[in-house]
Amino acid sequence: MRFPNPPLSEYALNTAVVVLTLGVLQYTGWLSEDPGGLDPAFLAVVAVTFPAFSYFIALAGANVWSDAG
Repeated sequence: MRFPNPPLSEYALNTAVVVLTLGVLQYTGWLSEDPGGLDPAFLAVVAVTFPAFSYFIALAGANVWSDAG
């Protein structure tokens, strides 16, 4: 089993981009019916779960692609 070894700063940067993008979409009203409102609980859940799921996807990809060749 191979483990991906990306730097932690890459996960932090990707998480910040995703959370900021979702925050802007919420604030402008694209994700909710209340423009100008933010859901901090939703953004906190995304900030916690996004790095974990992206790591699991990278882990699966590293093992699938390493066995293919």
